Amino acid sequence: MNDTKKIMILGAGNTVFPLIEQAKKRGLVTIVVSPPGDYKGLDIADYQVHCDFCDTETVLKYAKHYAIDGIACTGTDIVVPTIARVVDDLSLHGVGYKTAITCSDKWLMKQALIQHGVMTARGLLCDSPDELELAAESVGFPLMSKAVDSSGSQGVFRVDRIEELHEAWESSKQASSSGRVVLEQYLEGLEFGAQVVIEGNQVKAIFLHNDQLTPPPDHAPVGHSIPCCLSPEQQARSRAEIIAAINALGIRDTVSNVDLMLVGNTPFIIEIGARMGATRLPETVSIYGDFNAYDCVLSLALGESVSVSDVSQGVPNASRLIESPRDGVIQEIRVPDIVRLHPNLHELSVYVKPGDSVRRFRVGPDRIGDVIVTGPSATEAERLAAKLAAMIEIVLV
Repeated sequence: MNDTKKIMILGAGNTVFPLIEQAKKRGLVTIVVSPPGDYKGLDIADYQVHCDFCDTETVLKYAKHYAIDGIACTGTDIVVPTIARVVDDLSLHGVGYKTAITCSDKWLMKQALIQHGVMTARGLLCDSPDELELAAESVGFPLMSKAVDSSGSQGVFRVDRIEELHEAWESSKQASSSGRVVLEQYLEGLEFGAQVVIEGNQVKAIFLHNDQLTPPPDHAPVGHSIPCCLSPEQQARSRAEIIAAINALGIRDTVSNVDLMLVGNTPFIIEIGARMGATRLPETVSIYGDFNAYDCVLSLALGESVSVSDVSQGVPNASRLIESPRDGVIQEIRVPDIVRLHPNLHELSVYVKPGDSVRRFRVGPDRIGDVIVTGPSATEAERLAAKLAAMIEIVLV
């Protein structure tokens, strides 16, 4: 009898490839679900299932066919409800369907957090343009217009005055698969995040990290660093709020991505994903925590105990996305030796090649590569990562 465990992974692109790669290193049988396309994760999969991520019935059929032992993803919210349905139907380890739906809907999430006394921004669901001005008056300017069910900062805009409201609302609505928009109180403060390791329903480790974002109106993450710059008291309060939010939503057996805002000394939960973060956050926390975050996701999905601690002081590091200056077609990417050979460069990745069409960076999926560096402090690592990323020349036609 073959006792090799089988893991189903949803996604095969750049964000998910390291998860598939780690599963292969572990000797797991990999069943990779993805629409057909030039996705490098498909090339190393043991078995491929070509279908839409939201085609729950097809994914469930193949999960039963292959008698999988676990199912996992990383970096995207869109697949979480499908995974949860499989988890519930096959009694696997992971987030249940009710929790997945709540975490994939900003309005449902906000209601759950408020009901459990978790600090979060107030907001209103606004489905009709006729309700816009009254809703905005109730929330107050500035405010955030958010598609309730998007990820990767898509459909999220800051609105400073009434003249900008209708355009932002329409853009958010177009980014929402359900056409629903929440208008939310704008929190003025320091935005940061966390990757949270949850085994069963117990929080085992919380890795707080610094976030670098684009200016309004997009507010998209372009980099991360660790250790977090918050004071010990602010970190303690943040950890308590995160645990309360995890319990309120019922997230279990995963690594969870949390977005927070520090207003004064008070941490507010912005959003929580029932999956691990993207834009190289797994690598950032892995370097600092001296563990493999992708391996952790796999173990949790398979019901295995994980050994990870957020107590020790690890290596400060930072990641930074490589951006295209405008829309166009790649002619050449020039990486100077001073970047390629820099002693603090941990990893350099380029996801595009000559002939590929690219967009000026607006949201996470627009990135064309990234750098990860180490440094004596998070701040110095941030500066170096930004400097090296800026030195990479993108030639467009």
